[in-house]
Amino acid sequence: MSAPEIPFLTGLDAAAAEAVRARMIAMAVPGGRILFEQGDAGDALYTLVSGAVGVSTRDHHGIQSRIARLRPPEIFGEMALLSDAPRAATVIALRDSHLLCLTRAAFEAVITEHPHTLLYLARMLAERLRNLYDGYSVHHAPRTFVVLPVTEGPDPEPFAQAFAAALDAILPGETGCLTRWPEGADEAWVQAFEARHARTVFAARDIDGPWSRLSQRLGDHVLLLAEPGLPPRSGATAYLERVRSDWIRMDLVVRQDPEARRPKPLHPAVADLPTAMRIQLRPGRPDDMARLARLACGVGRGLVLGGGGARAFAHLGVLQALAETGCAPDFVGGTSMGAVIAASLAMGSNVAEIREQTEAAFAGRNPINDYTLPIHALTRGAKVDASLAERYGGARIEDLWLPFFCVSSNLTTGRAMIHRDGDLPKALRASIAIPGLLPPVLCDEGVLVDGGMMNNVPADVAADLERGPVLAVDVGSDRAFQDMPTRGWRGRLLRRLIGSPAAMPGLAPLLLRAATVSSDAQTMVAAAHATALLKPPLAGIDLRAWSSFRESAELGYQDTRANIAAGHLAQWLEPMR
Repeated sequence: MSAPEIPFLTGLDAAAAEAVRARMIAMAVPGGRILFEQGDAGDALYTLVSGAVGVSTRDHHGIQSRIARLRPPEIFGEMALLSDAPRAATVIALRDSHLLCLTRAAFEAVITEHPHTLLYLARMLAERLRNLYDGYSVHHAPRTFVVLPVTEGPDPEPFAQAFAAALDAILPGETGCLTRWPEGADEAWVQAFEARHARTVFAARDIDGPWSRLSQRLGDHVLLLAEPGLPPRSGATAYLERVRSDWIRMDLVVRQDPEARRPKPLHPAVADLPTAMRIQLRPGRPDDMARLARLACGVGRGLVLGGGGARAFAHLGVLQALAETGCAPDFVGGTSMGAVIAASLAMGSNVAEIREQTEAAFAGRNPINDYTLPIHALTRGAKVDASLAERYGGARIEDLWLPFFCVSSNLTTGRAMIHRDGDLPKALRASIAIPGLLPPVLCDEGVLVDGGMMNNVPADVAADLERGPVLAVDVGSDRAFQDMPTRGWRGRLLRRLIGSPAAMPGLAPLLLRAATVSSDAQTMVAAAHATALLKPPLAGIDLRAWSSFRESAELGYQDTRANIAAGHLAQWLEPMR
């Protein structure tokens, strides 16, 4: 094996590099085998020749966390050559892999002959640790995709070819596409084919045939093709349950009618398949295939819109500025009023339609003034319910054109609740249920109120999907109650009678602010998880200034334009590796 095939040796002189290569032992490891576990004694360094391994750690509660997926020509386990400390992580072969192993005894023999090798390896380790502390991390970045139809109807071969072309349009290098065993080929031939391409797409027709089993062993990311309403093919559910792994991500790609107003739902048995994300695809729509490619390879654009009462109208200006760049979000989420606007995006509305809908529903009117006897809340919430039913009635979160989530606060469990499926109006109603102002939403999971209480800018939820960079928009953390409110003579008289200061805010705005305020700590959390964070200057906009629709939108538009011009959104707009 030549030195360029073992990159960590390239900094050594020829004699030392050859001494290391001569002592490395070739190993063949089947997929699924654990090479070593956290806590084991370390005694060797490994370098990948082919295949892939997964690195995970276990905390003191025994919970496993995936750290990295390594591919050739990565090395791992190198700390064992310098320290007697136990292994800090567990490493498992994710597919059939070939490795070269350098034991500690062999390394010590090299050190005896070439002492400077010790300093070289120590410097290499220091650099890897520095990258770790600088925040370097390895996210899900698949290179091998498997296309498998789980219902009748979809043809995997033309889909795989179109998907490979879409990958090549957004990522460097060429994608190879294999749809069957070539004549005379074996697994070594397939691995050589992979090595010649930046990425590989396998298309399999049979659920559990030899080609399907091979491609499944090699795949990082599985795309399951489905037609709405059709049941799963025979054996699909059992096969997918058998091959499911924490290290292999499966998405459900649903072929929809290009002219459909809303996506058609899946057969319940297909909807229950163990998948990470449902992605809608309309034949003849290049944008849909491009979105699928970005989401599958982890360079999709995520957009998270925070809550903030009437200040959330600034999101409309943000959307307008982003639309002018030609870069639309691929997955969306939000909290409270931000979730309401994000849901319109997910339903397929364009910016002009969202602006028109929002203005008709809110501009010049107060949606939370149907006051009632305050047993559960100050208002009945009927106006809000009617508005949500009119815009989103009958829609389900999992059957939207864009992947969507929203956040509410579960008072029963004391935790934020992430809504990824179910009735869309109900989830949105929970996300905006300001405690004391709107009645809470009751469900099997508990009593749900406004998500801003626990996570007003849920960039962390979007980032955890590992689908690409996240742009978060915070409209709730600017200062409020800065100006003396204008009181009529009745208001001044009432406050004088009860001994309340004239400047004291009313109960409704106090409740609204309490539910949507974003603390400095929370904003820092959002910034830490988001690739970019926008904070339009909204301190002069009252939280209930529903009539300030255009002013808020303009502030969001101008702030976004300024950030684009300054290059602050470059990584989100062009999330290429």
